[in-house]
Amino acid sequence: MRSYRYVKLNPTGNLTCLVLDRTSPEDEKILTRELLKECEQVAYLEEPENHGAVAAVRLMGGEFCGNAAMAAAAWLVRDELAEGEEKSLLLEMSGTEEPVFCTIRKTADGYEGMVAMPPIREIREESFSGRSFTLVRMDGIAHLICTGPEMGRQEAEELLKKAAASLPDEAAGLLQWNRETGFLRPLVWVRGSGSLVWENGCGSGSAAVGAAEALAAGDGTLTTAVKQPGGVISVTADAQEGSLLSVRITGKVKLDTETVIELP
Repeated sequence: MRSYRYVKLNPTGNLTCLVLDRTSPEDEKILTRELLKECEQVAYLEEPENHGAVAAVRLMGGEFCGNAAMAAAAWLVRDELAEGEEKSLLLEMSGTEEPVFCTIRKTADGYEGMVAMPPIREIREESFSGRSFTLVRMDGIAHLICTGPEMGRQEAEELLKKAAASLPDEAAGLLQWNRETGFLRPLVWVRGSGSLVWENGCGSGSAAVGAAEALAAGDGTLTTAVKQPGGVISVTADAQEGSLLSVRITGKVKLDTETVIELP
């Protein structure tokens, strides 16, 4: 019997199981499969290679996730903050080469986190299956933003699978974005695990929407409140002369207690 510690984290509804112990490749496959029964994604806490980072977080498919960064950062500083205090730290994250800057603040009912997202590599118009999308590519994931008529679950899932097959990225998202209501319904596919999940909150998807909105608005700083089933993620993006200088996401995090899963 092999035991592994993990904690369930809730960054804006994007339930994430963070495994705290080192695993073998064989056990990792089993852990990912079993833990996905109670969360939307699984991440693994590891030792960092960069001396400035306090930890490394690797997602189940090697993709990048802003929510996982935010939640893991909150877990790492949970014993260091009193209500109203904040702390900044660097994390190594899968899917991106540079450490990610996070700031965590303790609140009355949990934590608030800010993550400086990896650079947006590309924003362009694209079409799949007769529909038009804005493709936003960042390290570790590409998102397709759709502002047209809402798709049903089956249509959306089939379209994302088809689109992802033609993309080289570790993960892909289909983002049904209603600009009038500010509501986002994110669907995320991960190549490494083969998972296809309707997420309650998507950090990188929110960043993609905020980045596209900021670029369309022109020079300056734009903050977009992106409502999702699990809550609101705020995106602040700085644009200048047709380029994005920075994108930051802010959301809420709740932490569960540490628990143990046993494998036979």
